[in-house]
Amino acid sequence: MTGRTGLLRAWAGVHPTRPAGALLLISGALSLLGAQATIDSLGFLLFETPVALMLLVPVVAGIAVAIATGGGTGIPLPEHPALLSARLAWLLALTAAGTLAVSTGQLVGPELTWEPAVRNLLLYAALAVITVSLAGPSMAWLPPVALTLAAMLFGYPPSEPGYYWWAAVMEETVTPGQWGVAGGLFLCAALVHLGHPLLGPYLGRHTERNGDKR
Repeated sequence: MTGRTGLLRAWAGVHPTRPAGALLLISGALSLLGAQATIDSLGFLLFETPVALMLLVPVVAGIAVAIATGGGTGIPLPEHPALLSARLAWLLALTAAGTLAVSTGQLVGPELTWEPAVRNLLLYAALAVITVSLAGPSMAWLPPVALTLAAMLFGYPPSEPGYYWWAAVMEETVTPGQWGVAGGLFLCAALVHLGHPLLGPYLGRHTERNGDKR
């Protein structure tokens, strides 16, 4: 048990676990305190339909999941299969933690069920994980924030109810198709995450660390 605990601490030590943990705590607090809150404007911009805060909390949680998958890339290639299993388990554990964080608001009886928050978490985490794998943790925030702003400002038809298909993160209900898209994108992100040391940016870092500087 002590050996496993030490191994887990070492694994967490080579990943940005602390900032990711802080963001997950913030996500849980926002979900709990803002379970019944809505946002109807962004500065001077008014939304056609108020947006439940529960739909936006997964932005923070998804970024947290992705940030914590960064780091740990100094291991020489090729990687041992056990390391790939550990990376997958780490991603799934982080996603489970994010799911708990965005679902905390269910304790106080929000108007929305847990489904749209978890759907959004899968989508945002997938986009952010792919970004971290290709560009590093510092860019994890960009796709989730960009998608959210675009959906909030331009995701609905003029003078018509509902949202465009690409702005489904604003929908308060979840369809089977949306679950399929969210799950499929998350699966793609997991595959990219498992193979990211073979990709360009990280391959360059491995080469540099091994003394083959160009």
